[in-house]
Amino acid sequence: MAVRSQLKTAFQVHQELSLEAAIHEVKNGQSQASAAKIYRISRTTLRNRLQNSTPSSVGAPTKFASHEEDRLAEFFLACSDQGVPLNRYHCLQIFSEVAIELGMQSTTFNDAFFNRFISRHPDVSLRITHASNRKKDREWTTELCEEYISRLRSLFDRGFLERPEQVWNLDETAFDTSEMYDRVVARKGVNQIPSQFDGNEKECVTILPCGNAAGVQLKFMALYAGKVHVQSRLDDTFGLCYHAVNSSGYMDTVHFANYIRKEVFPAINELKSVIFLDGHYSHVNNLRLIRYCKQFFEESGKQVEIFCLPSGQTSHLQPFDVSAFGGVKKKWKMYLRDRKLVKGGRVTKDNLLSHVVKLWYRTEGCTERYAFNVGQSLQSGFAKTGLFLFSPEVIRQTVKLHHDPQIIERGIRREIQQDFGPLINILKDQYNISAEKDLEDIKEFIQLKQKGITPGAVLANVMQKDLFGEAPKKQRRQ
Repeated sequence: MAVRSQLKTAFQVHQELSLEAAIHEVKNGQSQASAAKIYRISRTTLRNRLQNSTPSSVGAPTKFASHEEDRLAEFFLACSDQGVPLNRYHCLQIFSEVAIELGMQSTTFNDAFFNRFISRHPDVSLRITHASNRKKDREWTTELCEEYISRLRSLFDRGFLERPEQVWNLDETAFDTSEMYDRVVARKGVNQIPSQFDGNEKECVTILPCGNAAGVQLKFMALYAGKVHVQSRLDDTFGLCYHAVNSSGYMDTVHFANYIRKEVFPAINELKSVIFLDGHYSHVNNLRLIRYCKQFFEESGKQVEIFCLPSGQTSHLQPFDVSAFGGVKKKWKMYLRDRKLVKGGRVTKDNLLSHVVKLWYRTEGCTERYAFNVGQSLQSGFAKTGLFLFSPEVIRQTVKLHHDPQIIERGIRREIQQDFGPLINILKDQYNISAEKDLEDIKEFIQLKQKGITPGAVLANVMQKDLFGEAPKKQRRQ
């Protein structure tokens, strides 16, 4: 059973080193009494350590045996991998149920036992969950992953994924102008705490950044909801922002295609490049963009491929989503929080772009604490998604157990040719195990261990199916 190492004081370290030195001297021929006197070690302690080099830990034994605790920890981790994580209350219930099945006298467990259990197993810890759409998760199966890899391999074979300057990604995100929720100091008993700001709480601006695997960042597009351009919104943006307006504030085919033609195409220096996009209608059903790509090829001889990522899977396949946007939104929230107490520091819809440009491109006045560092994050995102360097193995690792629970069942059904004859003879002769069912159970357990499938994973898989049943399939248009 793994035990978390504890920090030791200088005196404890000195005692251990002295004991090791005394043991070394005794093994070289010096008497135990002389070595104990020189290094100021108890002769009893020295004699016991010579007789037993690995003494047992001090303290009362745990309620469960070490191998039972290991199986419980393995089961808890398997439940987390399957998408049905257990909280503290669930774990205490399981402890009690297992104790009843084992016939233990004490079947009640408290938070102190749970905390000690966590400390004894470094691989297990309390983490914060996030809601995950089950329909989208179940779409990302091993078969669809292999189909996606084959499409990428075709690009790689045609020379589109050879250099980082060839691989681009665009994705939208929204920037709010106010922080809606915060924990503040207020009078006890008051239910609603007002926090004033200028403008409408619904105001947000769509930002469309673009970058490649080399970390190069182009001007981002800022799309506002309205009817006319407001020139003052571009004050203090230093020409690092592409401004657009439409009636809804959501991306449309015209603005998207125009942005790529005016900003992305002039930045492409490679003869072959690929732009990875999600499945938004303005990206894939865009005949204007296809026409612009053909015109760009005819004028410059540079070929640009538009590659649509699998529907609903951009959270773990798109570089901006994987590595960039999480840190950006965290820094932006901190920035909005701290600007509240600065005179004239409120962020509004009209001055939002100057603040975003300052943090995005680290212009004058940008504090390092709030800098977005998108370039480095985006490079990491391309690597984590297996796009550059192109890595099918990295992409296959994005298929988790809660995405495709059939992984375990396929592993169970996978046959391993092996002769169990010698083992069966040993079980019959030395352990008196001859019942056919017992022998089959032992063979099944050994085969699961050889396939790398633990009993905890099998149990968690069964529990997940029992709780949710068969996953519904989300209907998507091609």
